Amino acid sequence: MQILQLIKDYWVLITFFIGELGALFVFAKAILNGIKCSLRNDMLTIWDKCKDTREITKYQLQAFDYSYEIYKKFNGNSFIDEIKVRIKDFEIID
Repeated sequence: MQILQLIKDYWVLITFFIGELGALFVFAKAILNGIKCSLRNDMLTIWDKCKDTREITKYQLQAFDYSYEIYKKFNGNSFIDEIKVRIKDFEIID
């Protein structure tokens, strides 16, 4: 009975708190999707610069690997996996 009285007395604050949590969740999900998109774009930029000559600098390869690792932790899709396999066969230049 006390729970019902608590809800009756504080329903405005409870609904506000639930709404704020929902908004925070939606915002966090949008931020994570934006980060994934940015990482994917970075990796595709490196791929586009190197695919014709099949040469990659060690810094580009390192940047690709770091971006790939984080991208996969954020559950990025798998088409980047094929690009990663192809980039490993590129000649590393300085």
